[in-house]
Amino acid sequence: MYTLTQSLRAKGDAGDPLPPAFRSMDRAGTRFIRGQLSLTVAGGGTGKSAFTLSRVLKAETPIPTIYFSADSSADIQLGRAISILTEVDMAESMAAVRRNDITRYASVLDGHPIRFDYAASPTIDDIEDTVSAWYELYGEDAHMVVLDNITNIRGGTSANDEDPFGGLESLMDWANSMARETGAHVAGLHHTTGPHNDGQSPIPMSGVKGQITRVPALVLTLHKPEDGVLAVSTVKNRAGRSDASGQTFVRLGFDGNAMQITDDTFSTIAY
Repeated sequence: MYTLTQSLRAKGDAGDPLPPAFRSMDRAGTRFIRGQLSLTVAGGGTGKSAFTLSRVLKAETPIPTIYFSADSSADIQLGRAISILTEVDMAESMAAVRRNDITRYASVLDGHPIRFDYAASPTIDDIEDTVSAWYELYGEDAHMVVLDNITNIRGGTSANDEDPFGGLESLMDWANSMARETGAHVAGLHHTTGPHNDGQSPIPMSGVKGQITRVPALVLTLHKPEDGVLAVSTVKNRAGRSDASGQTFVRLGFDGNAMQITDDTFSTIAY
């Protein structure tokens, strides 16, 4: 048990925001905070993986990150990373990956403290072993853990074994506990309900598949209102402003050909 003043010592690194990647989101009060669980939700192909990888790689200071990439293979993630960091077209970066010739990008890639696990269906034990291995290797926990995406994780429950969307509520409890225990920000990626799969209109909190928004401290939904724009709606935020309808969103510039997600200098928040 802790007194109120002792709680300051007990919190460790929890409560510290991760370095921002997009100033427009930071100004809107949407921050990824250590010791908390977030959920980023979008329809297939909207860009939630690209958004999350950019969030890590383009942070103002490097974020030590474990990225569990169950949904995307190593070649795809490497190609995305090259384009995000160098602004080259994805066709060029993927061609370099297929040729096994990324020498010209090595110095940029090796400068980031991010490590990937590409198991297609990791179990909770697999993830915990990797998180523990990071601590043994570096002497501290990772500052961010990405679960891309949560339906690929085998939760060990009968509901999860029979249905990839089953048992997700208990999986959220586990991920939240991991965030509390390690002081990492745990970022889960997830799907929308059917009506929102086209990714063209704002997604409310009710559009989250399986309605698993009880536990996460932060829930973001993504859509593309027009070409060249990725809109980020903060539909739940225990540490700041939110709008459960999804109608309030930050506009980010999005060039999918070169995987460039940037602050939109013309408009940051739409209503």
